Amino acid sequence: MNRESRHYTRHLIPEESLLPCEGVNRPLKGQVSVLGLGGMFVRTRESYPIGTALEVRIHAPDDVIDAQCVVRDVLPGGLGLEFTQLRGKHEDGVRTFLDRLKN
Repeated sequence: MNRESRHYTRHLIPEESLLPCEGVNRPLKGQVSVLGLGGMFVRTRESYPIGTALEVRIHAPDDVIDAQCVVRDVLPGGLGLEFTQLRGKHEDGVRTFLDRLKN
């Protein structure tokens, strides 16, 4: 996806703070290395075609974030996922984690 077309800023997560991520409706195990309110990049060995719907669970410090996503990019070593549903406490969890990254 072209950076200029993104609605949300994505933040690189430092190696020591990568977030474990797992699939809920399909097999997926990996680590979130880039995160924003619009989506994330998950380092994983699993691969799904662009357009595949995934329900994921992200394990952030002090929080578990559940999100509905769709695969937007498939790269060697991972998947670019766009959040299609991220509401309430789950959106707040992402915001809280991103605020911690900035500090």
